[in-house]
Amino acid sequence: MQSERTLPELTMDLASQVGDLLRNEVRLARAEAVESAKHMGGGIARVALGVVLAGSAATLGLFALAYALAETIPMWAAALVGAVIAGLLAYLLIKTGLKAASVDNVSLPRTAKQVSRDLRAIKENVTS
Repeated sequence: MQSERTLPELTMDLASQVGDLLRNEVRLARAEAVESAKHMGGGIARVALGVVLAGSAATLGLFALAYALAETIPMWAAALVGAVIAGLLAYLLIKTGLKAASVDNVSLPRTAKQVSRDLRAIKENVTS
């Protein structure tokens, strides 16, 4: 037969369980944040790589294109065509990298779901 527990005992037990729940939620949130940061880091790395490659490619491409086009149009116009093409490519790389590195991609869906379940469980235990 189970003995009846006093209100102070129940309160202490609830406080202990809530503390454990909060510690576990913090651990889960930390793990999710690290996971999101790793994903965001990949986007930042792509942006950096895109910037470096865009600069190198633009320089080399401009020279090659300018010399090839200089056979039919003035050298300044040939260089301008090359610059526009390189600029468009750099823009696309940087734009996609920034999108991947966006802070909007950082979310903690598992933590939010678990906190919701824990709050529901606490309410059920308190009201029953």
